[in-house]
Amino acid sequence: MINLQRYRWIVRIINTLLFLLLPFITINGQSALRFDIPSLRLFVFGTSVWIENFFILLILTFFITFLSILITQLYGRIWCGWFCPHTAIINLTAFFDKKDQTAVLRVINHIIMLAVSAVIGVWLVFYFVSPYEFISDISAGTLSHVTKMFCLALTVITYLNFAFIRYKFCTTICPYSKLQSIMFDKNTLIVAMDPDTRDKCIQCKACVRTCPVDLDIRKGLVSACINCGQCITACAKVMKKKEHPTLIHYIFGFEKKQNPFRVNVLITGAATLLFLSAFIYMAVNVKPFEFEVFPNQSFMPRLKEGSIINSYEIMLKNTSDKAISVTLSMEGTDKYELQYESPIKVQPDATIKQKVFLFIPEEKLEKMPILSLNMLADAGDGADAQKSELSFRRPIRAKKKDK
Repeated sequence: MINLQRYRWIVRIINTLLFLLLPFITINGQSALRFDIPSLRLFVFGTSVWIENFFILLILTFFITFLSILITQLYGRIWCGWFCPHTAIINLTAFFDKKDQTAVLRVINHIIMLAVSAVIGVWLVFYFVSPYEFISDISAGTLSHVTKMFCLALTVITYLNFAFIRYKFCTTICPYSKLQSIMFDKNTLIVAMDPDTRDKCIQCKACVRTCPVDLDIRKGLVSACINCGQCITACAKVMKKKEHPTLIHYIFGFEKKQNPFRVNVLITGAATLLFLSAFIYMAVNVKPFEFEVFPNQSFMPRLKEGSIINSYEIMLKNTSDKAISVTLSMEGTDKYELQYESPIKVQPDATIKQKVFLFIPEEKLEKMPILSLNMLADAGDGADAQKSELSFRRPIRAKKKDK
């Protein structure tokens, strides 16, 4: 237990490195994790999700929500004390909390905190704008005004938070702090003084002095506790001198029984697994391109050499990370001819529009003036063809006159 905070330091360092390195790690030419503002796409470890597929992001949001509930039901506020970036940054800037500092040292600390806040603000922008493009634009002096303002705003907000609010954020502002207490039950992991050894307490108050959120763990469980375990380490050091183990522990409720198979955990776990499976399935099977067909308003239906001609304008948007070649076909009629530049090549992230002419024998429309058909677009590679509905019309002058 004396080495507990050493393990927290290792976790904090790993979290910080992940935060700093993730935007620069590229998979398939894009950041490992970034919601790209210019193209409105979410890049998730090699998979890209366009804003048109927002429902996939909604499923991901549900997964993260239920996962956080599940972790809280099992391990309380272990996220807050061990993995939360906010807590990690506060711990890494612990110099700011030292008491009895001179005015000069306090000013220096504020300057350092402002510099740290600037780094955090810029790095947060990297999760929305490619860091490589950001650096290139900075070097060329072409960084957009909007990006500059976001960097400035995030820097100011971060500085005000870590310079003046710090742990008060965890106990007063953080919504997770307000909600976690209703997720606890009698088997949730908490930090508490062991009721069986409470009488061994020597009232040294080491646990109170070391608590970052100013709690007295001896008085019982408080919802503001962030499960950092600093009180455990402090008590362990004192009690070691008494040749007695620490009086404060991580325990699974005051009954000290770990039961991961309780009803609420099973329900939350099932929901978490369901949304994770749905997100993976949708992300893997996302459409590689968008396809729409519109009437060509500048071309009226006409008759030529026994065939009726209609014209359409197709829209193809490549939502994949590689170039595609699309071929068109018709569904709903067996005799037709399509005239277009085949195959249609679309580069990654590109959207093209192209005119297409459809020929159908005149006899196909002898009994009806309009045919409802589907145009199919196939990009190969085993992906399902996409379809778009269209109406094929008979020209007015093709109508038979009454005798």
